[in-house]
Amino acid sequence: MGSLRQEPIAIIGTGCVLPDAPDVPTYWRNLQSGHVAVRHLSGARWDWSQYGGDDPGAVDRTYSFLGAPVEGLRFDWKKFKVPPIETRLLHSMEMMVLEAAFQAMTSAGYTPERAFARDRVAVIAGSSGMGRKSNVGFNTKWRLPELLSAARAAPAWSQLTPAQAEQVTRELESELVQQHIDRSEDWAFWGFTSPVLGRVCSLFDLHGPHFCVDAHAASGLAALESAVQGLMSGEWDMALVGAASPALSPMDSVLHGKLRRLSTRGVFPLDARADGTALGEGAVMLLLKPLEAARRDGDPIQAVLRGVAGVNRGAGPALTGTDPRAHHHAAREALRRADVPVSSVSFLETGATGVPAWDGHLITGLGGAYREARQVSLGAVAESVGDLQTASGLAALLKVVLMLRERSLVPQRSFQTWHPDLVLKDTPFDISARKDWPSRGPRCAAVHSAGFGGAAAHAVLEEYLPEVPRPSVVKRAPRASEVDPIAIVGFACKYPGASTPEALWENSLQGRGAVTDIPESRWPVSLYHDPTRARGSGRDAFFRVYTPKAGQVPDAPVLPPEFGLPPSAVSEMDRSQRWTLEVAKAAMDDAGYGERRVLPSERTAVIVATSPGNDRETQVETRLAFPELASLYRQVLGRVGLSGDAAERLIAEARQSFQAGTPAASAHTLPGILNSAPATRVARALDARGPAFTVESACASTLAALSLAVQGLRDGRWDVAVVGGVWSSITAPFCVSMCFVETISSKGVTRPFTTDADGFVHGEGCGVFVLKRRSDAKKDGDRIHAVIRGVGGSTDGRGKSIFASQARGQELAMRRALQDGGVEPTDIQYVEAHGSGMLEGDLPEAEALLGVYGRPEQPVALGALKPLIGHSYIASAGAGVIRTVFALQRGIFPSSFTEAPLNPRLVACEGPLVFPREARPWRAEDGPRRAAVNAYGFGGTNYHLILEEHRESP
Repeated sequence: MGSLRQEPIAIIGTGCVLPDAPDVPTYWRNLQSGHVAVRHLSGARWDWSQYGGDDPGAVDRTYSFLGAPVEGLRFDWKKFKVPPIETRLLHSMEMMVLEAAFQAMTSAGYTPERAFARDRVAVIAGSSGMGRKSNVGFNTKWRLPELLSAARAAPAWSQLTPAQAEQVTRELESELVQQHIDRSEDWAFWGFTSPVLGRVCSLFDLHGPHFCVDAHAASGLAALESAVQGLMSGEWDMALVGAASPALSPMDSVLHGKLRRLSTRGVFPLDARADGTALGEGAVMLLLKPLEAARRDGDPIQAVLRGVAGVNRGAGPALTGTDPRAHHHAAREALRRADVPVSSVSFLETGATGVPAWDGHLITGLGGAYREARQVSLGAVAESVGDLQTASGLAALLKVVLMLRERSLVPQRSFQTWHPDLVLKDTPFDISARKDWPSRGPRCAAVHSAGFGGAAAHAVLEEYLPEVPRPSVVKRAPRASEVDPIAIVGFACKYPGASTPEALWENSLQGRGAVTDIPESRWPVSLYHDPTRARGSGRDAFFRVYTPKAGQVPDAPVLPPEFGLPPSAVSEMDRSQRWTLEVAKAAMDDAGYGERRVLPSERTAVIVATSPGNDRETQVETRLAFPELASLYRQVLGRVGLSGDAAERLIAEARQSFQAGTPAASAHTLPGILNSAPATRVARALDARGPAFTVESACASTLAALSLAVQGLRDGRWDVAVVGGVWSSITAPFCVSMCFVETISSKGVTRPFTTDADGFVHGEGCGVFVLKRRSDAKKDGDRIHAVIRGVGGSTDGRGKSIFASQARGQELAMRRALQDGGVEPTDIQYVEAHGSGMLEGDLPEAEALLGVYGRPEQPVALGALKPLIGHSYIASAGAGVIRTVFALQRGIFPSSFTEAPLNPRLVACEGPLVFPREARPWRAEDGPRRAAVNAYGFGGTNYHLILEEHRESP
């Protein structure tokens, strides 16, 4: 992967909340003593008995009750400045992330009170979402109308008297309402993790960017690589980087059980007794700084990160499989970036989970990479804390950091004898029972991680010895934007009313909207819609939608045969995966990478903005959560005098009706809902073997993904980036929750910056871009649609609400993008605004735009696409980028705004900012046209992108 060498990075702070380990000292004691946190699951969170059985093939059931839970978590609401009423509503994983982050920051001496460069700190986490929160899952609670409809459709319902039927309805709603307590901002998180990082930024008043990445079990090291990338480029000075698993739930156990990955007796990685794994939960956070800066500032250096690299296997077998070639590739690349001889590594934390076939591929690939080493002791932390999924890589890395700091090995206590299927010939591997770690110089160790979809990542760490001379620090190159901007050489999309970029542009020019009523075929709208419960209804708006409108993309659950996926797999895929595959293929075709043009596989990255809680996932969760609903239903029926066989018959009939249309869990179910799959499926289809992961930073996610792609191209980590965003989750629970927190327009229209603005309507879609360095694009004869000059991200820091965006945060992102691109505010003639239609967002955005671009003598035109297609959340900025590219190419300012007058509080903006009511020519005689795209999201995230018209040199 080019000549990239990594600057040594100091790990100066550590924090964790892991099974039986609420902090780092306890975790280290547990590792030293051989404590095992894997046990038989029980307790108040779940009635596991409703989900189990001895038969692995039993419908919607698991065969293993083993797990490694975090129990007895104590949350100090005063320390985290979270009111007690909200503390009761916080997700357990949110508490773990906050606690681990606080530990990491304060262990390095960076307290909330200390003065430091807060605008130069990024916060990044590996996460696939927080998981289900409580006995009746969030998605399921909001489906009360469907539960009642299913109950009434049951023939046995006729046994109830009218009075009993009314009481059942009333008490079911009352029980679920009581579980919600009061309205909370957390309801809008919808499984997102980035707003939790926004809370961390608020606590410490941090103003660097924040985002999450997901490469399944390789997520922690993927986040680590992203953090290092920003530190090396100078985008930030410190990075708080971590990972969080989803909370343990029966749903995860059932779905992993269908893949036959679970053990019934324990976790024994690499051992002959291994027959599967057990899932765990937890969070790990680390504070990073360039080594020379850490030494200069007197920071407590615990270990040195010498190199980290992530790859993907590309084309290969099933999404849940792995490939030795990817493990070999990741290890060799990390060692090369670390610039250390393989012979210096004496310990390797393997990432083995106890699944024999999985572990076998790991050892085969790593064995080839370390063939030249002298002797390497192996470890696998899963024996202690289970398979932590997205947090597993950083839990392993934290173990190695502590070993290096304490100069002591942690024996693999579960090991007795090698598993017979492991290929160990000609490898330097052994399992050491010793604790002493002799060394003639700085001790060196490595950490490996692998995930579904072919993800593999590797990190090389070294003991910190102050007295040992260090090689000179890698000199940072000047910003690549100064000499070689990034070219958009291909793009494609699916948005409401537009299956191509050209159609999106034409609709924009014509003012042709695509917001329509949500059809009953999507979900039973008539059960939820109540126009009498509009904005301001408060608690009375539970389980109801007051605006059943959205911008929607036509969909059919099929894929062309060229993708090589069987119909059984396609039928269980969320539409976000299908859309991303189709749109990525069209974008590659637009870029000219057809059958005759070879893609540089090992030099191609795939980065897709998406989020947890997709449509298919909510369906699966609801089906699998029925036992909890049934328990609640049983209690209510008992109180109206119906019990025994009569009650069970009514419950069984209601279950059949409620679960109709959602197939039972199978081996295809988990791959079909994986949050990382939109990226890894594209990598598989293109045989792209660079990194492949998804990104989430709320509604700024697509620009966050573009930022990472641009950074990697500039740094030489890859030569081609396939990058985009997708959102397809206009589900009943999501629509209900967004109506409840009153972000949705009661008028069914989005009218940003005007007196009519009262929120937005839902949208969905997918946009994908193919990026290359402009010099490479010109050399290869690519058609260049436009040029990315700069990109900047920020976080609001301390604020009143996750919904109330702050002008200062957006302005910081704008100024960073301009500086990154080497352009002046006066060079920008058009801005595609976020334009949410919410007063809490429109006013700060206009204030920020006025502060950066507002000059009466040189006005800037604004655009906003949401009035036509709705708010497509994660994917919304992709549509804005596409429209802006056409505006640059065609020389037209598109219209966006209705005849409704501007909000009176924005009158001062008129003049410096222009709100076009109709399309008009965009003349540019003095140089190339330049424009910007702005995006922000709840949790305080902000991103800004600078685009430039491409003009061929004479």
